[in-house]
Amino acid sequence: MPPIILWLLQGVFLLLLYVFVWRSVRAVVRDLRSPAPAARPPSRRRAAPEAAPAPPETRRAAPGQLVVHFPEGRPRVIELTGSPVLFGRSPSCTVRLEDPYVSDDHARIYEADGSWMVKDLKSTNGTFLNRVKVTSPSQIAAGDQLGIGKTIVEVRK
Repeated sequence: MPPIILWLLQGVFLLLLYVFVWRSVRAVVRDLRSPAPAARPPSRRRAAPEAAPAPPETRRAAPGQLVVHFPEGRPRVIELTGSPVLFGRSPSCTVRLEDPYVSDDHARIYEADGSWMVKDLKSTNGTFLNRVKVTSPSQIAAGDQLGIGKTIVEVRK
């Protein structure tokens, strides 16, 4: 093959490489500058014009225990007895999580007005209720799942 052809192929390859790197850097910069997408609120059904209390069969069951599924190791069952349950890396937490994605005081589950609530304690990576980020105290019920770092907490009856 003549040297001029090899030289031209080398130039085209180098040009394509530069274009690829330039577009990659541009995409990363664009992603870093754009604001994070707003979390979509969970879809809610439209209320009937005459809002009557839901029959007991359709009400969500009150939680009685939490099953903490650690990334490594066996699950741990925690009975909800009325006292708050604190999750985090701090030794003072009820459930201590050795996870770099968990804050010292990460989340709290507590009883308020007969309902159990979960509150994110301004953690760095957030607390998730059924895969939706918790931004204010939210009611939990049997069947819900909480995400705290790499740990999944299952809410049971």
